[in-house]
Amino acid sequence: MTRIAFVDVDTQVDFMEPGGKLYAQGAERIKPNLARLITFARERGVPLVSSVDAHEPGDAEFGEYPPHCLRGTPGQRKVAETLTGREVIVPDAPAETLPDPTRVHPVLEKQQFSLFTNQRAEQVIGATGARELAVFGVVTEVCVRQAVLGLLERGYAVQVVEDAVWPIDAQGGARALEEMQARGARRTTTDALLAELERESLRDSPRAQPCDT
Repeated sequence: MTRIAFVDVDTQVDFMEPGGKLYAQGAERIKPNLARLITFARERGVPLVSSVDAHEPGDAEFGEYPPHCLRGTPGQRKVAETLTGREVIVPDAPAETLPDPTRVHPVLEKQQFSLFTNQRAEQVIGATGARELAVFGVVTEVCVRQAVLGLLERGYAVQVVEDAVWPIDAQGGARALEEMQARGARRTTTDALLAELERESLRDSPRAQPCDT
């Protein structure tokens, strides 16, 4: 199944767990839907690309937000519900080879809001072979928004899984969803997306052939 790939944005302890350095209050509520999406991707062969903040002390972003997701700290880790066991870290650095997102789970490190600030992001996402991306993660009005708009600008069709994203501020999150929709993204839910992909899988599977008699 390569028509669509999943993009998992910044589902990290510092954002999603109470006590995290930049906890978005209530973000843990989307964990069950995150787990369903990740499990579906793993079991059905849907390419999955994740982004994570990987900050160093003194990064420019700390002029706007408190220090968070410092490289190597517990808060920088992905939450358990979004792990596949096939993670391959992709630093923001030149490299001769790229991980194959149809075989492993690339995790793009970044130090700024947009996942496309990782210089290998376009190549990794392009290697999924998908022209449509389903996006989920945190937070809605910052890094999710940046990911969605960046994908739209690059010509991808985008679905935002609105019950698998979470904002810092509810009103800001709602405005961001409206903006993403106005820019061309389609809003969906975990149930609707997985049901759609399940129907496609059944439709595309070879029909059972009758036995010879």
